[in-house]
Amino acid sequence: MTWVFDGHLDLAMNALDYERDQTLPVSLLREREAGGVKDGRGLCSCSLDSLRRGQVRVCVATVLARAKPWIDAGRAIKRGGDWPSRDMAHAIVAGQLAYYELLDRRGSITLLRDRGALESHLERWSCTVDKADHAKHHDPLPPVGVILTMEGADAITAPGELDWWHARGVRTLMLSHFGKSHYAHGTPSTDPANTHDVDGPLTEDGRALLDRMMSLGMPLDMSHLSDRSFAEAADHFGGVLYASHSSCRSLVAANEHVHPMRMLSDEQVRVIVARGGVVGVPMFNAFLMAGYEESTEPDTVTLAHVADHIDHLCQLAGSASHVAIGSDMDGGFGAEHTPREVDTAADLRLLAGVLSARGYSDDAIDSILHGNWCRFYADQLPAGVG
Repeated sequence: MTWVFDGHLDLAMNALDYERDQTLPVSLLREREAGGVKDGRGLCSCSLDSLRRGQVRVCVATVLARAKPWIDAGRAIKRGGDWPSRDMAHAIVAGQLAYYELLDRRGSITLLRDRGALESHLERWSCTVDKADHAKHHDPLPPVGVILTMEGADAITAPGELDWWHARGVRTLMLSHFGKSHYAHGTPSTDPANTHDVDGPLTEDGRALLDRMMSLGMPLDMSHLSDRSFAEAADHFGGVLYASHSSCRSLVAANEHVHPMRMLSDEQVRVIVARGGVVGVPMFNAFLMAGYEESTEPDTVTLAHVADHIDHLCQLAGSASHVAIGSDMDGGFGAEHTPREVDTAADLRLLAGVLSARGYSDDAIDSILHGNWCRFYADQLPAGVG
């Protein structure tokens, strides 16, 4: 049976920022928001129910809050995901972590902190779903397994604090998100009046944080880094590199409100592949089709565009061993801006049919939909017995 390992989802952000109870079906969340919402979150497309129904057995889920280093905390107010100080970002992210821990205690998800837990979780799904007697007994589907990542590192108030977050279960991180963080320059702004969120280097704290990551054996997610910070991080960091949710710059250089550096250049992809990494392709239309704008005719983008990026990544890597899904469903955009066939996260596995029609073998499709992330995290998670 085709199943999915999704390399990037913002489950806690949706719960705590958007008040979307992740234990409810998407249909109920849409009913709740039928009267409209004040922000640009879009039409809800993801919850734990949709993940389980779509055979998304494992996902990497984020904790996320930014704090711009140039902001005067005594005068600033919260804007979007930007908090006035790192202390506030720390507290917000700790709350998101507490949400995952609560879901784990209740059995709504299974937190996967080590490779033993990952192996046990996958075996539980296999025994429930893939065995011949499943249809006879109608066993309930197991919970989704969740590996925790930090999207942007501003919640880490000093490099040495990473040990505390790692002890709580955070297993990977990105140095920055949109714009400059306290550790690196992230995706530059498309607003010419914004003179802070531009391409630039790592900070001293950024290099110190990379050193702590290496000591803990953590892989580095290169998504969202500006080009200069990407190059400096790759040069300084001696561990494994990957990109959880990034598309190909050679196919989509820029779109409305999307800076080219949000996508990976061919050379950056080669760097990640050479370091044993995987690139997860997102389901955001603006990252998939050149010329896409908010006013673009609905249903213009399809899973064929996702397959185009997968094709290109496979060509660069020389195989299908370094390509995966990092859907980013409900990551600040809704179902209006996902490929035509993808209404909810339950539809992600429809990609298998598109790839099959292009001549991908069953083994290659399994690798892209789940096998490559399984291999990656089996190698990168700490050893454990589950």
